[in-house]
Amino acid sequence: MLLQDAHAFVGRSSELAGLRSVLERVRSGHPQTVLIEAPAGGGKTALVEQFLRGEDGFLVLRSSGEQWESLLPYGVVEQVMRAAGTSTTRVMSSRLRALPVEEPISVGSTLLELFEELEEKSVVVLVIEDAHWSDIDSLRALLFALRRLVSERVLTLLTVREEDELRLPEGLRRLADGVSGTTLRVGPLAPPQIQALAAELGVQEFSARIAARLHEHTRGNPLYVRALLDEVPPGRWRTWEPELPAPRAFAEQVAQRLDACGPDARRLVEAASVLGVTASLSSVGSVARLTNSLAALDEAMAVGLLRACDEPRLGDVGFPHPLVRAAVYERLAPGRRAGLHLAAAEAAEDGGEALRHKVAAAQPPDEQLAGELSSYAERQAAAGAWGGAASAFLQASRLTGVPERREQFVLRALDAMIGSGDLVQASVFADDVAGMGSGPLRDAALGYLAVLRGQPTMAEGLLQSAWTRSDPLPDARLAAVVAQRRALHSVGRLYGSQIVDWTSRALELCPPDEPVRVEAEALLGLGLGWSGRVPAGLETYEKFSSGYADAGEAASQERLQMPLGWLRLVADDVEGARSVLADTAPGQLRRGSVRIAVWAYVWLSRSEFLLGSWDRAATAAERAVALLEESGHEWLRPLARWAAGAVPAARGEWAAAEEHARLGAAHPGDYELMIVAGSLARAQVAAAAQDSEAVLRALQPVVAIEPREGIDEPGFWPWQDLYADALVSTGQLTEAAAFLDPHEQLAAARGRRSCAAMLARVRGRLEAADGRPDAAEAAFQRAHAEIEGLPLPFHRALIGLAHGQLLRRLGQRRAAAEQLQSAHDRFAELRAEPYLERCERELQACGLAPAKRQNFDPSALTAQELAVARLVAGGLSNRQVAAELFVSVKTVQFHLTHIYSKLRLSSRTELAAFLRDDVPHAGAATAASHHGDPGIPDRPAAQRSQR
Repeated sequence: MLLQDAHAFVGRSSELAGLRSVLERVRSGHPQTVLIEAPAGGGKTALVEQFLRGEDGFLVLRSSGEQWESLLPYGVVEQVMRAAGTSTTRVMSSRLRALPVEEPISVGSTLLELFEELEEKSVVVLVIEDAHWSDIDSLRALLFALRRLVSERVLTLLTVREEDELRLPEGLRRLADGVSGTTLRVGPLAPPQIQALAAELGVQEFSARIAARLHEHTRGNPLYVRALLDEVPPGRWRTWEPELPAPRAFAEQVAQRLDACGPDARRLVEAASVLGVTASLSSVGSVARLTNSLAALDEAMAVGLLRACDEPRLGDVGFPHPLVRAAVYERLAPGRRAGLHLAAAEAAEDGGEALRHKVAAAQPPDEQLAGELSSYAERQAAAGAWGGAASAFLQASRLTGVPERREQFVLRALDAMIGSGDLVQASVFADDVAGMGSGPLRDAALGYLAVLRGQPTMAEGLLQSAWTRSDPLPDARLAAVVAQRRALHSVGRLYGSQIVDWTSRALELCPPDEPVRVEAEALLGLGLGWSGRVPAGLETYEKFSSGYADAGEAASQERLQMPLGWLRLVADDVEGARSVLADTAPGQLRRGSVRIAVWAYVWLSRSEFLLGSWDRAATAAERAVALLEESGHEWLRPLARWAAGAVPAARGEWAAAEEHARLGAAHPGDYELMIVAGSLARAQVAAAAQDSEAVLRALQPVVAIEPREGIDEPGFWPWQDLYADALVSTGQLTEAAAFLDPHEQLAAARGRRSCAAMLARVRGRLEAADGRPDAAEAAFQRAHAEIEGLPLPFHRALIGLAHGQLLRRLGQRRAAAEQLQSAHDRFAELRAEPYLERCERELQACGLAPAKRQNFDPSALTAQELAVARLVAGGLSNRQVAAELFVSVKTVQFHLTHIYSKLRLSSRTELAAFLRDDVPHAGAATAASHHGDPGIPDRPAAQRSQR
């Protein structure tokens, strides 16, 4: 038995929060009735028990309905009386037994007296489990009592199967609605909750992929989930696509129904179990070898084993629940199962489907079928369907009798698993193959996994070994794969020239139709860009993409769009980058490429951020974060968190920003990609908070990296102006000047106008602090000229704020006010609260008073609460928000509960108005009654220090 804790409980946060809220109303003298609905096994009792364990200070009265006692008058009321356990209730219980059955009013009065007596001492929680099986007399008496509670501290919890809700009196259902109560509908467990439950119950190495598989198999029913986590051997969860059974108790019930069927109905149901959850009746009848399928279907439907379906096609039949199909399939004798699969293979119209049935019927060894599977896997890999490729390679490994072939198939399967994006499951499988004899394919696969798990030292050793052992002449294809993996490793190291070197080798070695070719092409332009040749990189992508478009290879063309979008972003074509990436991110996700989808969402978020579409930027980044949490791509974790923290930091949403910075932290020995992104995540929070010392500490690991080719190249990692600005703000002017010179020259040489503009902004601050106002003014004019025409509102506002500060201190208040007002309007539009406050202080010093704004503390909301709030305020439904953020609808509801509570709001309309009204109006500054601020000297800081 795997179950370690009978009380293991996960999820249900929104339901528990709702129950606690109701309990608080009861404590304040408002009696409440809660109806808790769910299917059989849906977790009603577990929810109630978890709620009761988490609270104290009340008396619990328990009772339950029972199907065979539903005709026993006042059986449930008597349980309540006995649960009260006082001498008074014993007298009441004796009176109860003497009452005729037609006296629910008298019994209800007795209950009312009991509640009034008990609630004087403490809150009373009345729990009636399976209320749908309670006797009708008890329910009527209970309704009489509950309807007459006014200020008594009584909370009534009724659990009911949703299919039996109508068995309750209508009056009880009305009580659980409106001011007198509520109805909680307990939904199925989502895959993340199933994964958490598996961990609670001691099931090790349970991946998100397997959790999704178990969710589909059980439809998230907690009873079935727990039963299978208990009954299925631990080793089966480690397999790639396990065939899951039905829980034993469930399977026994299905067996009894199947045994009650006639021969034709039985054959029809068994054939359907081989074909899947749904299939056309004609196909099922053909496989079952029946002449009258309709009569057999009628009988199977009568006992609840099959149902008629309208989807996906009219005329389909299917099982009422996936577990019914599993129970029937598991009961098939081996010979009968093989025969049905062979019949299904003959009838199949799709080649892949026919192959699946052949495999299920095969008796190993079968070298011919193993070869067919290998060819099929290659085709799946070429199309980017890595999950299907992994499954086919694994099946081939089980069918071959040649040890060398088996090992090759297993290693190819591991490689495909990694490509599918589920690194958690791939890591489990990698542990099983690590003991295989060392060879280039094994080392290449394990090295690939090490790269994506963020382990550069291990990846370097394995990939070096793979390259040394793979002689390019006899196996050029494998050598090309290893070269491409080494290029990917160089991406993590930010080594541009090595990326170019290894991708060039891969392209020289691999045949034209190999999947590795497009992977190498996707990295080549990036390597050229990091090597200082962004125009060449863009030209490369345009050439490759055009070739694939002419050949009609849409998947390969789409694979090149992510790095193309990134290079456009670097080259200041921000709108072009957004246009490319907006289609690329969801497209790659549909194709199953988690790694590329995350990259695309990160750079889409950066594009939206630079363009000023901050809500869209936050949503794209949150999608990247959500994908990474399930896939295990550790090397991209800091990158996604840096992107996700940008908007909260710039808006002063400190809790969310600091959360992303903490979760994006890198460590010594990590890839340079991780170190740079993790440092930027911390630095952007510190910069928004005006903590320059913290900015320098955050970026120190970036300063220490050698070699610096991919780090200092302007446009890729926006750290240079942050670091230089912090040096100026901490008075390290000599160091700032020495740092700025080479970076300004490089930005100018590369033609990176946005980088040059931000560095010129810092140069202006440096010259002003060093007492050279003319040089400072010239630097700010360069900044304005460089940024002119670029759609970068936040950059423009930062330049305007710094320039306005200089002008005000020089006594040029009108010119200062013009710069500051323009910056203020842009910050206001972006809701960049920390920067807006600085701008307003400067405007006040110029004699202008910005209009009053709503005092909103955004730091009250967590990162995901902010993401949910933005989307809900934008008009999306809970289901649409869940789809955007890759979470369950229940999670969205839970976050909304907290959002409303923290912001003291009660509806979506109020939330939308609140967030809209929180945006300060452009042009909000007006002339003040005074014309100066004597507390702020109107001269440069350096001159003030000389006084």
